[in-house]
Amino acid sequence: MDTTLSAEQQAFREIAERFAREKLAPHYQKRAKQDRIDRAMLKEMGDLGLIGVDIPEQYGGLGESSATAGVIIEQIAYGDFNASYVQLLASLMGGMIAQHASPDISQQWLPRVVKGEAVIGLGLTEPRGGSDAANLILRAEKSGNVTASTAKKPR
Repeated sequence: MDTTLSAEQQAFREIAERFAREKLAPHYQKRAKQDRIDRAMLKEMGDLGLIGVDIPEQYGGLGESSATAGVIIEQIAYGDFNASYVQLLASLMGGMIAQHASPDISQQWLPRVVKGEAVIGLGLTEPRGGSDAANLILRAEKSGNVTASTAKKPR
């Protein structure tokens, strides 16, 4: 398996590394103590093309590979581990939205996420399951016009 970065991946790596070193690392502890996301930082990440690079171009992304997104995540994490989740969730959840949501919803949200104007969140926890996605017991069932949540009995 060839693990050499392409010229484009190397360019993304250098941009992300510089941003992490110059903008994120110096103020990491201050941001970590806040109970909110630094919106200016998100916008700057978006302006640099560091969010959602693997989102399809039709939704504002660059259509890059997941490996390229991973290179960015790794570099951002060196400067601010919490900020790396912005790119991680944009790629993970943004990819799911692009693939499974209606085109209208994808067009409404994904360009904003890529620009750093909106954030995608992921909530994955429940009693007795924690964040073990393979062991969740809560399920949703479509019933008429409403969705009813049901829980399986623990084994």
